[in-house]
Amino acid sequence: MARDGAKLAKWTVSYYVLTTLLAVVHSMILVDLVWRRLLVEVGGDSLAVDDSDADTFEERASVKPHDIVVQVFQSFIPSNIFQALAQDQLLAVLVTAVIVGCLIKGPDSSILRGVREVEKMITVVITFLIKLAPIGVFFLILANIMTLELADIGRNLGVLIGGSIAGMAIHLFIMLPILFFAFTRLNPYLYWMKGSPAWITAWGTASSAATLPVTIRVVRSQGVPETISKFTVPLGCLINMDG
Repeated sequence: MARDGAKLAKWTVSYYVLTTLLAVVHSMILVDLVWRRLLVEVGGDSLAVDDSDADTFEERASVKPHDIVVQVFQSFIPSNIFQALAQDQLLAVLVTAVIVGCLIKGPDSSILRGVREVEKMITVVITFLIKLAPIGVFFLILANIMTLELADIGRNLGVLIGGSIAGMAIHLFIMLPILFFAFTRLNPYLYWMKGSPAWITAWGTASSAATLPVTIRVVRSQGVPETISKFTVPLGCLINMDG
């Protein structure tokens, strides 16, 4: 990272920003031209806003879009790293981890050994939570199921699922392969099939953290240098949620 780190960071961040913008643009076009017109607007008491939520809306009415952008960049540097860990501020934790990683001297560092032990414990917890996730999601939507018309829910849910699958298919099978071929001149679909353990794990768990070790192993098996895989894959796990 000391020699070519700037070049690696520039290309990695640029690619993530570009693919994210592409995903946002074509998804918004599809939503506005296709999916929005198929949705059924739900009315009645189910759309009533609580007093606490109404107060929140009033407080945030004066917030400008550029203020949100400034807050996002300010959130990169935590004032208290332990508070960032406790409140799950992933970007702040990531920036701190990069700085600490640059300061670690060699693979025998006591800090590095401690991080590996924590990683093992977190993996056990995440595996347990993945098994409970379907039950938790069911109870989250149970309240809406009891208050809304099931026919409207079924139609809107079908449109939502169909729109999501269509958007991901366009991004995965058209947008990303075009970019991949433009830079590498290789068959993107053949390369994609070789990485099947990673995306199968992602679809099965719906967890970026659970898929991360598999993705790193697959990337290394494709001949990607370890320095690049260690930087790009964890970073993409947090900020590149467009596939």
